[in-house]
Amino acid sequence: MVEQFALEASSGKFFLITAFGLIAGGVAFWYAWTNLVRKRVMEDMPTAKLRSAHQGYIELQGRAELMDGAPIYSPLSRELCVWYRYKIEKKDTDGFRSSHESKWRTTSQGVSDDLFYLVDDTGKCAVDPEGAVVTTSHKRVWYGRNASAPAYQEQSMLARVTGFSQMGKNYRFTEERIMPGDPLYALGNFTTHGGAGVNFDLKEAVGERLREWKKDSESLLAKFDANQDGEIDMQEWEQARRAAEVVVVQEREKQAVAPPIDLLAKSRNRRNPFILTTRTEKEMLESHHRTAVISFVVGVPLLIGTLWAIIIRLSH
Repeated sequence: MVEQFALEASSGKFFLITAFGLIAGGVAFWYAWTNLVRKRVMEDMPTAKLRSAHQGYIELQGRAELMDGAPIYSPLSRELCVWYRYKIEKKDTDGFRSSHESKWRTTSQGVSDDLFYLVDDTGKCAVDPEGAVVTTSHKRVWYGRNASAPAYQEQSMLARVTGFSQMGKNYRFTEERIMPGDPLYALGNFTTHGGAGVNFDLKEAVGERLREWKKDSESLLAKFDANQDGEIDMQEWEQARRAAEVVVVQEREKQAVAPPIDLLAKSRNRRNPFILTTRTEKEMLESHHRTAVISFVVGVPLLIGTLWAIIIRLSH
C-alpha cells in the first residue's frame, strides 16, 4: 500500500501527505518522549517534607489552601478555588452545510496566576502556578445560548450521549479548578526568600542590581555620570557599584527581620518539569506511561511508513 501510494500519487498529493506524516509522527514521538521523561523524573524523585526541604528541584505532596487576602473565584462558575483555567468557545457554522459539521472556535480563555499554599503535616509553602503543567479532577463542560455563562447544571448520561444538552446552544464553556483542601502533588523549584537563615551572596546580589540599573541607561547616567560626558567611566562605575552595594545591604537587613517565605515555582532548567496535580503520584505515573505507549504506537509506524514512501519515491 505504501509502495503503491509512493509510485502513483501526484506530486502535490504526495508532498502534502508525507509532510503531514512527518509532522504528525514527529509530534507523537516528542509527546511520547516528554511523558517518559516526566515519568522517570517522578519515579526517581523522593517526596520531601516542607520542614526539611532543601533548596532546588523537589517533589512535594500535601493539600491546596488559599492564602490570606482576597479570595480566588473561578470566572465562569464563580466558585471559590485556589486555581482555575477556563475557555469559552463559539460554534462556527460558516462554510459548513449543517451544524453537525461545524467547528468550535475559542473566543476567550484564561488561567489563574494567583499564588496559593501547598500544606503538608510539617508546614506550608506558597505556590506560583505560572508555567506549570496542571491537571485536576475538577473539570466541567456545559453549553449556553450566548457568551454569558449560565449556571452549571449536571447533565444526565442520556443528554451527554445524544447531544441533547447542546441543541440550540452556540456557546461551550470549559472550566477546570483546584479547590481548597484538594490533595496536591507537585514537582518544582523550591526556594526560600527572606529571613536571616537564607544564604546570601553579596557579590551576586550587587551584580544583579547593577544589571537591572543598566537596563535603564538614562536613569543610570542621570545618577552617576558626574562629568556629564554621556558615558559611565571606570570611576563613575565604581561609585554605582558602591551605591548598589548599599541598597542591597539595606534590603537584606529588612528581609532578615521578616519571617522567611518558602516558594515553589517553575525551574529555570527546562529538563525539570513543573507539575501540579490533584491526582496521586501512582495515577500520574500510570497516565504518563499509558500516554507514552500510545504515542509511540502511533508515531513510530507513521514516521517509518512516511520515510519509506519518500525513499521509494526518490529511488524511481
